[in-house]
Amino acid sequence: MKEFLEKLVSYIASEGVLYEIKEELSDGLTTYTILVPEEEIGKIIGKEGKVISAIRTLCRLKATKEQKRILIKVDRIQ
Repeated sequence: MKEFLEKLVSYIASEGVLYEIKEELSDGLTTYTILVPEEEIGKIIGKEGKVISAIRTLCRLKATKEQKRILIKVDRIQ
């Protein structure tokens, strides 16, 4: 799933931008945090949250097929 999410983010983020995806497992729920520079957060979230919503939908479909529970968050790189 992490590789799938990385591929989606790579298509959206500007070329050459460093980003990171953290994965945390807790009580059967896997949380993925997309860490991007502050100036790239708008691209990942999209107008009215449509881009992140689409990312979440695609990942949720894949997770459902694999019988997993996921949560996707976006944050800035420190």
